[in-house]
Amino acid sequence: MLQKILLILFSALALTGVGQVAKALPNGHAHNDYEKKWPAFKTALSKGFVSLEIDVFPYKNQLKVAHIDFFLNVAPELEALYFKPLEEWLSKKGKLFEDSTQRLIFMIDIKRSSSKSYALLRTLCMRYKHLITHYYPDKDSVSYGVLDILLSGNKPYEQVLRDSVRYMLIDGGLEDINDSIRTAAIAPRVSGRYASVFSWRGKGEMPHKELTRLRKIVATAHADNRKVRFWGMPNKPVVWKLLLDEGVDWMNVDALEAYRLFYQEYQQKE
Repeated sequence: MLQKILLILFSALALTGVGQVAKALPNGHAHNDYEKKWPAFKTALSKGFVSLEIDVFPYKNQLKVAHIDFFLNVAPELEALYFKPLEEWLSKKGKLFEDSTQRLIFMIDIKRSSSKSYALLRTLCMRYKHLITHYYPDKDSVSYGVLDILLSGNKPYEQVLRDSVRYMLIDGGLEDINDSIRTAAIAPRVSGRYASVFSWRGKGEMPHKELTRLRKIVATAHADNRKVRFWGMPNKPVVWKLLLDEGVDWMNVDALEAYRLFYQEYQQKE
């Protein structure tokens, strides 16, 4: 009974307070979106974020949204927290952002059991395939929807590679750049932990060696048709500016409103 009450509450929160259609932030990735100001999904969307990160665990025959696996029985379901609100938003607004051609990304971070999670996700994708971009690798063709799905965490590369119709692609690692199997067709975005590459936290200038390393990563990734994201990065305007100036494609953001205000000013100075 408690689980049902909480699920109803989460669903109600997700379906209320529909925000305004915003101008898209083309580099904005909302880290752990479900932990942000409620209602989840719509807060980030209303601020223009075009990529949302969602951690999931398989629980029985459901996918639960959570950062750790405590109390999964009362955690909200992925469908109730994100897919149903997305459909509700579109039915009321008709588009996600001011630019109606701008697609949304759900980056779903699989925290455990990649095979089971992938099977549950694929079933969910089939239910919402009218919204989701899907790929036909044998025909080298794409049918675009309003939603792209990337998988992170415990990445089910083998299952995705075997699919004749792909509803999901992979958020790859920096080590996937120039890989002959895990190509940009399967992993169009590559991500790395900021602290494993850089020590600079925004004080003074980035050390020359680190700036050289950054430029090499961006150049090699772009040459391989990948986009670049660093997770765990400092949420500071000085860091955002340098990374954007150097061609990093995605800003991994926790401070959503601060980034929105920063990016407005950054665009004006371009």
